[in-house]
Amino acid sequence: MGLFSVGKKKKQSDIVEEKKLMSDLIIFEQLKNDDDTYLTGLADKMLAGNPLILSFEELDIDQANKVIAFFSGVIYADKGEIVNVKEKVFMFATSDVFDDGSIEEFLKDVVE
Repeated sequence: MGLFSVGKKKKQSDIVEEKKLMSDLIIFEQLKNDDDTYLTGLADKMLAGNPLILSFEELDIDQANKVIAFFSGVIYADKGEIVNVKEKVFMFATSDVFDDGSIEEFLKDVVE
């Protein structure tokens, strides 16, 4: 018997896959404008499975209302959720990102 086993394969049960948590996919964005191309790009990322946490602090009231109205429509069409993280900061996410529970844990840590 040698130090190395020739031809020994790992069993499927020995392989541990690192599962990606939904909270690792969050995109944080400080909104600086309400450009349509910019917003639709963010919406595409959200619909692809990345939750968005958007800060509206640098937008004026009309720009913030436009962005919230746009993302509210996207969220409604996809049966997602909007979470008020703190004043002028919101999370927009599709409903499937809440399946693994990591988003709730993340929000609990951030909001408290």
